[in-house]
Amino acid sequence: MTPLTPYQRVFAAAERDSVPLDVILELTHRCNLRCRHCYIPDFQAPDLLDTERVLRLLDELAELGTLRLTLSGGEVLLRRDWAEVARRARRLGFEVRVFTNGSLITGRVADELAALCASAEISLHAAAAEPFDAFTQVQGSFRRMERGVALLRERGVEVLLKVPLTVHNYREVDAVHAFAESLGVRCTSYPAIMPAKDGSRTPLAQRAPEKLLLPYYAGPHSECALPKPGSGHEGAEAPLCAAAARLACVTSAGDVLPCVVLPLVAGNLLTQSFREIWESSAVMRRVRSLRPADLMRCGSCEKLAYCGRCPAQALAEAGDLAGPSRWACEHAAALEEAARRRAG
Repeated sequence: MTPLTPYQRVFAAAERDSVPLDVILELTHRCNLRCRHCYIPDFQAPDLLDTERVLRLLDELAELGTLRLTLSGGEVLLRRDWAEVARRARRLGFEVRVFTNGSLITGRVADELAALCASAEISLHAAAAEPFDAFTQVQGSFRRMERGVALLRERGVEVLLKVPLTVHNYREVDAVHAFAESLGVRCTSYPAIMPAKDGSRTPLAQRAPEKLLLPYYAGPHSECALPKPGSGHEGAEAPLCAAAARLACVTSAGDVLPCVVLPLVAGNLLTQSFREIWESSAVMRRVRSLRPADLMRCGSCEKLAYCGRCPAQALAEAGDLAGPSRWACEHAAALEEAARRRAG
């Protein structure tokens, strides 16, 4: 078994000791775009956490050992106090990431992010304006995103462009990565499209079939791990995933979730502290307790090392965190074939 790096050991220790090392804070569900794959079910949902409660939450997270805070949405820049929240997070010593669609970045926003030493992660759906705007369903969104990236680059802000692979762009992987390179920023692409937070499977219509992604998995841009068959059965005592073990999500309504895509409400910050929810919630304890041995048919599958199985996906497909996932099975078969092609 390959030894863990120091970075990996920190995450492993956090999972073992249930430290919320990584927290995603959705400051708003409002958004100025309507991306076809989005998991936000209601863009009009009110932001119930006021600035004071958000700042107290940051103090709570610091006491519990959080190191990285991700500010997200909706579109986080629609929340007027986002910079105040980010400044408090930096004073508490958090690494700060901002998830944004990039279209609302101005010189002032870029200056603020540079002063905070924060990083920005921006979704990239295509390498040209017409298909990009068609996917976001807002004309001009590509040019505004491109301008936002340029403003960040001028100020030395670290930028990551993230490419969700869909039925619309899976053939254009080389093009989007080349576009990111032309802008001088890093780029990552991934195949996972998740159901909406209310359980709606509508976003899944945007998912590219796994068999069509084989060239991507076998190509230079895939970051999927391709371990030897059987290696998925190692680490039987480790949690199934980071959700509730070292990761949590807080919505703009104050709901605390084990993960941004796992729609199980563990508690609400309008009536409870984060510590109380993190340490005592039955939802958090249930998700945190899951181990490979708890999986149904998956536990003995010879393709387990490849599948990238997600409890949230299994819950959406089969109604059970430990249940089977058709997508995971298709994903595993595609990765196994990609590994065979690479080896050949």
